[in-house]
Amino acid sequence: MNFLSLFVLASASLPTLGTLKDWIVEEGGNAVAIVLVGFAVFYLVKQSWGKLIGFLIVAAVVFFAVGNPEGMLQNLESIADVVLGR
Repeated sequence: MNFLSLFVLASASLPTLGTLKDWIVEEGGNAVAIVLVGFAVFYLVKQSWGKLIGFLIVAAVVFFAVGNPEGMLQNLESIADVVLGR
């Protein structure tokens, strides 16, 4: 390599991990959704209706927490404010 090509490489913008983070969040959400559906089908086949209903409630909370963690934290904070009377 000559000096000019080294200068071009040195002046290039630094890479960010923003796209990697977005990919991990998206694929992680998909993986969580697949696991949640698998457990729901398992409880449905076993005909454990109480466990199925409880699991679906917990699964909905987990799914929304993975999809929008900032919004979930804000909701938990507002619930804590109501409970603690702030």
